[in-house]
Amino acid sequence: MIKVFFNILRLIRVLRERGNWKLIRHSRNQLKDFIFCRSGLNHKPLIYILVYWYRLLKGHEMLIWRLETFGFLFTSETDQKAKDRLNSYL
Repeated sequence: MIKVFFNILRLIRVLRERGNWKLIRHSRNQLKDFIFCRSGLNHKPLIYILVYWYRLLKGHEMLIWRLETFGFLFTSETDQKAKDRLNSYL
């Protein structure tokens, strides 16, 4: 349980450093669907959501990778010019 708590703190730190806040504000509903597992491929009952997030937060690398894949986080190698180019499509 302590590991999960420290991983939540790490995730908050990563979101502050590399978060794509323009995309997060633009697609709040998609992020909510991701968090509450309401999307088509990842639809889960409420009880399973807690277990699912507990497992994800035990190893935060997978969660960070998924957030990078969806574009909610920039990779650590992304420079400002690339960030502006990626967000120009919004």
